[in-house]
This record gives sequence, structure tokens and C-alpha cells, in this order.
Amino acid sequence: MSSNSKLSGYVSSLEGEMIDAMKRMISIPAISPESGGEGEYDRGEFLVSLLKENGITRVSRFDAPDRKAKHGIRPNIVASLGNGKGPSLWVISHMDTVPVGDRNLWKHDPFTAVVREGKIFGRGAEDNGQSLIASIYAAKAVIDAGLSPDVKISFVSDEELGSAKGIEYMLKKGAFSKGDEFLVPDSGSERGDAIEIAEKSSLWARVRTAGRQTHASTPASGLNASLAASRFMVFMTEYLYAKYDRKDHLFEPVPGSTFEPTKRLSNVENVNTIPGTDEFYFDCRILPSYRVSAILQDMRRVAALFSERTGAKIRVDVFKKSTAAEPSSTSSGIFRALAEAVKDMRGIEPRFVGIGGGTCANIVRLRGFPAAVWSTECGMAHQPNEYSLIRNMVEDAKVMAALFAR
Repeated sequence: MSSNSKLSGYVSSLEGEMIDAMKRMISIPAISPESGGEGEYDRGEFLVSLLKENGITRVSRFDAPDRKAKHGIRPNIVASLGNGKGPSLWVISHMDTVPVGDRNLWKHDPFTAVVREGKIFGRGAEDNGQSLIASIYAAKAVIDAGLSPDVKISFVSDEELGSAKGIEYMLKKGAFSKGDEFLVPDSGSERGDAIEIAEKSSLWARVRTAGRQTHASTPASGLNASLAASRFMVFMTEYLYAKYDRKDHLFEPVPGSTFEPTKRLSNVENVNTIPGTDEFYFDCRILPSYRVSAILQDMRRVAALFSERTGAKIRVDVFKKSTAAEPSSTSSGIFRALAEAVKDMRGIEPRFVGIGGGTCANIVRLRGFPAAVWSTECGMAHQPNEYSLIRNMVEDAKVMAALFAR
């Protein structure tokens, strides 16, 4: 029996432990203070204990200060399997989750894991709990096999809102060294055959409109900010899609750029008042061949025209933006090794893709590190009744174990 076959069988035997660990973790909310939560402190403490329970004792931390978070910190945890003297393979998963959204859309408590029909239901089960738990038990498998590879598994904070308190903080503190490579298991396909090498740029734009509040029965005495903002929203969306219509079929499942209005704040509390203010947001995912600055310039130019025509003052600001890094070279060691592990453990021929979502991989690519993004996913991230397939969690752990043991 080959060493990878032994690892595969051993990981399979850990399935019950993996399910239990996932259930325990889901019960601990890890929502950013910016989204109404306390942060990742409690979940981080649980994960440190879980690492030690599984014989992974070389644990260090990079705690980012955040006055809004529980105990004033956002934890970033690193577990080392080797001696740390040479270049390392890093596996980066994130602890934080998005909020639950409309609880009425959930069939059960999002923070009480439910196991049914081969699935684990709960907020953060697939994004990013599945990969986080898989990495721990992949590490356990290679340690129990008597191996001590130069691998570091890390659980970071703040990924959902830009990573300033997460992997960006670790970079500032010098956590990574020349020669390090990265696996970021935070996106993937249902077959597990997609290895992501590139991401789109992103722009979150905040649009604030000022009009004049008045009674709804006398609209001419005011200026309806909501109406002016809505007209701008519809025109701007159609304009951007028409102008920036290039396609790049490396990117899946959407080969073009996207420009979607998303969050909108409430304005007035009662029905019979015309609002004097409005605030909403665009989420734009932009092909690397376009400049984010050009799109922002267009948005501001159109906002100025609408302001002139409507009398409302429409202002476009950057809420968050990121520039796409150059795609990672598929000749890098991490890509060759990951492709071999996927072929060996899953019998699948991998393919290289780009995605519209943003992960920690883009952040380290911008610093010159090679980073592969891979996992097996059902596309349940951020949805009500989010779930992870138990089979995906276990099979991904097998691939990670083979990658660690190479």
C-alpha cells in the first residue's frame, strides 16, 4: 500500500471527529464587529484547543488590535508542523463568517449545526469552516504518520471585510518569508477540479444622495433623495455593464466584469415622508484588464451629471477596493504539487481558472508569493441554510494530507 493510500484510509477513519469538530465550531459565532458581531476571539480560543487535542502543539499568534472586538483583539493563529527553518507551505483559512441575514429564511438556528443527508448545516459551514477543519485533520494525519513537513496552517480573521485585521496584519508583522508558498482553500468547484490562479479587482462604492425631506403629500416642496438615487442606480448599472463588456474565459463562472447594487440603508421610518437622504452600495468585480480608477472616475462623472439634472447632491466614495495581482505562474511548485495530489487522491484532472470572488491569495500574490486557491464546494457561501458536504470535507483533507507529505 502506498503512503498516500495509507493517509487516505487514516483520514477516512477521522470522519466522525471532523464532524464533531465542525459542529462545535459552528456553535461559536465569529462575525466582524463591523457587521454587528464580537469578532473571532472565542472561535480562535476553541481552535487553539482543538489543535492541541490533535497533537499540534507548535502554535503562535498574531493578534491584531481592534477596540470594537471582544477583548480588543482579532486573532490570527499559526500552527507549525515542521521546525520552521526553511521555506514553508502555508494553508490559509479564515475564521470569520458573514452575518446570518434574514433569519426567517433559515430552517434552523444558523449557529446550531444540523447533520442531515451527508451535510452539515450552519453559518460558515462551507465558507470557510469546511477547509479549516480539513486542514487540521490533514495535519493530524501526517503528524500521526511520523512526518514533520515544513507546513504551517493558519486561521485568520477579517477576511470577509478586507483582511486588514487578518492576513494584511500578518504581512506587516513579517510572518512570511522568501520562498514560502500558499494554499488558500476558500473557493472551488463541485468536482474539485478547479485550481484558481487569478482573481478580479474589486470596488465597493458607497453612493450617498442628499435631497430635501418633506411630507409625501407635497413632493414639490422637497427633493426625493430615494428617487434620484434609484434613477442613478439603474442608469449607472446599465452604463457600466455596456461600457466594460470585455470577456476573459479564464474566469468562472462569470467571464466578464460585474457591477451590482447591493446594500441599501433605510432612510425614513414612516410611509408618509419623502426622504431627504439615501445611501446604497455597489459591489463591482472587475477584470484585471480594466483599471479600477477608470471605473470610479466614470461613476463620479455620471453622479455629477445626475446631481446637476436632479438638484440632488450625489456623491460616490470608495468603501473598499482591491487591485488584482498578476496571475500566479502554474509552473510554481505549489501548483505542480497540488495538481499531483488532486490527481492521486481524487482521480481528477485539474484545470486552472480565475474567479470573481476575493480571497487571501490575491493579497499575498501582490507581495510576490505564489498562491493556489482550491477546494471542493457546493456554492453555498453567504446563503441561508448554508451547508458543507461531509464528503467534500473528508476528501479535501485527503488531498491536503498528500500535499503536506510530498
